[in-house]
Amino acid sequence: MSEQMNGGVAVIDWSPAVMLERLGGDDELARHLVELFIAECPRMMAVVRDSVASGDPEQVRRAAHAFKGSVGNFTDDAPMTTAFELEHIGREGQIGRAAVLLARLEVEVEAFLAALHRFEEGTS
Repeated sequence: MSEQMNGGVAVIDWSPAVMLERLGGDDELARHLVELFIAECPRMMAVVRDSVASGDPEQVRRAAHAFKGSVGNFTDDAPMTTAFELEHIGREGQIGRAAVLLARLEVEVEAFLAALHRFEEGTS
């Protein structure tokens, strides 16, 4: 996956090659994992949003860690790196940047989900 800036907004160009390699080329398993992630992503993002709204660093750490683990099945780039940053600031108790990181994660996740939908449809 590569990330460029388009008018200040990250544009995510995700390729399923890394995910497929991690899964030994198992296209059926990849499609199943994509389907599960797409279904669970709104709930996981709601947990991340709620944790940031709470202002509790430990909640931010836990929510970001869980999201990072899920998205890490697909990529090592954005949005995983942003979730890692959220996890780190939660661990350090320095969540002053949490709202900014959450906003960035929202944009990255939207773009990533669009890429996953294209993969699901066979147009990636």
